Amino acid sequence: MQPLRNFLSFLCLGALSWRAVAGTTYFQSSDYSGGALGLGPYQTYKSSSSTPSAWNFVVPYNDSTSDQIESGLIFVAPRGTNVNSPGALIYDKTGELVWDGTHFGQTLTFKMATYKGDPVILLWTGSVAGSGVGSGYDLILNNKYEIIANFTAVNLNGSLADFHDIEMTSNNTALITAYQAKTWDLSAFNITDGWLLDSVAQEVDPSNGSAIFTWTASDHVDPSSCFASPGTTGTSADNPWDFFHINSIDKDSAGNYLISSRHCHAVYYVASSGDIIWTMGGHNSTLTASDGTTFAWQHDVRWHNDETQISLFDNEGTAWELDSSNSRGLLLDFNASNNSFSTNKQWIPYNVTVSESQGNVGILDSGNTLVGWGQIPYFSEYDANGQFLYVVQFGVGDVQSYRAYHYNWTATPDTRPSVFVETDGSNTTVYTSWNGATEVDTWQLSGSTADSPQLAIPISNTSRSGFETAVSVTDSTKNFTYFQVAALNSDRKIIAYSNFTASDGSQQDPAANQTVDSSSSSGSNSTGSSSSSGSIQVVVDSRMITAVFVAVWTLAFVV
Repeated sequence: MQPLRNFLSFLCLGALSWRAVAGTTYFQSSDYSGGALGLGPYQTYKSSSSTPSAWNFVVPYNDSTSDQIESGLIFVAPRGTNVNSPGALIYDKTGELVWDGTHFGQTLTFKMATYKGDPVILLWTGSVAGSGVGSGYDLILNNKYEIIANFTAVNLNGSLADFHDIEMTSNNTALITAYQAKTWDLSAFNITDGWLLDSVAQEVDPSNGSAIFTWTASDHVDPSSCFASPGTTGTSADNPWDFFHINSIDKDSAGNYLISSRHCHAVYYVASSGDIIWTMGGHNSTLTASDGTTFAWQHDVRWHNDETQISLFDNEGTAWELDSSNSRGLLLDFNASNNSFSTNKQWIPYNVTVSESQGNVGILDSGNTLVGWGQIPYFSEYDANGQFLYVVQFGVGDVQSYRAYHYNWTATPDTRPSVFVETDGSNTTVYTSWNGATEVDTWQLSGSTADSPQLAIPISNTSRSGFETAVSVTDSTKNFTYFQVAALNSDRKIIAYSNFTASDGSQQDPAANQTVDSSSSSGSNSTGSSSSSGSIQVVVDSRMITAVFVAVWTLAFVV
């Protein structure tokens, strides 16, 4: 992945759309941060029913930082009572929506991975209990957003996959978490008929759903050694004591597992036999720690740099306890020769506060780091020296995202672009979008008559501008009833056709000969074309006006 060497000119188009469409993306907006725009501001469109959370750049890019931003897309899954449509969302780095996956419902783990050599999306779907654990299924989506695998935890007396983690291995297996309620002797806590909510790590084969490895926390960790006492829990199957709280699992080249326990403030390095090789942090750490390495209530523990470094999100607090003034991202150096660890780097939040739950640290190929602040609705990208490049706020009230990720993701959906036709007197505007498409460069607009609704007559070509592009109908010499768009990629190949759509919403399918060569559409074959019946492919390159965009970009930071 390459940094955005020409990011200023790229963002000029975004700057225009931010000014032209009220409420799309905001810069250092006190109205946004103060709640005047609502506790969960969101975007709306004419050609789509999507209502993704709107961004506020509390620390925006500038001339000195834009060249350091790593190109790619942002994966977040806003949730909470003030989120209009909870669920998975992909954005570009201007805050424009790329894919709305909220039809899968509220999710927490939502990330990109590699499965059988192909880039895929991992997404959990299910129900979330008030105790902060989940019960559901893990999905794998291909680059058409089709489900190619659906699996869950197995052999756990009916317990299903939890939302805290899905991680693919190089062997095409999945690392997942689960929770299982069981009876337990809690007489030491003056609880009769005690119940424990046990944590489970599993390695599962998504192709057949079988379990390859199962590790149960209570078999290896004494519940009394952790930091969350039963309190009012532990009294029934519906109210068990969550002593361990597993929230991430990673696997190294030696075949051992790195398991994070939030409630034990510890990371366990576990052999394939299930035995604990060493423990980092907590009451019973077996490693030697340097100053500044103490972490508490952590999330998202990952290996890096050939298993010589470990990153984690150090929450430093939970709903009932605050242990520091702020959460932080943390990178630790691990020395296997003497079983010690020390602090390499830390990332402090812009608003210097504690995120009581959730959060993650993503170290990028360029050396930049993207930190998602979990319960606090922010994410931040830092340079290799730990300095802010930008900070985004995506809500004000009860808005959160379990994690925030950065990926280079390419997709051509197995759907048709959407079209909305708006007529105001003699003026007609066609609004178009294609949920999840990353390869659209230009929209080619055509019209058709009532007599020949599938005979496309070319009208104009317009460069894509964000998730939704508005195209004015400039040809008034024809009595068009229907309008259709064709999506063109940067090679000027048509990769999809929309339906023919009228202003009353009525539609006609694309013409029979409007099919797409799969070689030009990343494998999509249900939406595209060669030249349409009676049509001429006309491509207008509007990139010559970049200089105008640069001028607008400059004004965007002055206003």
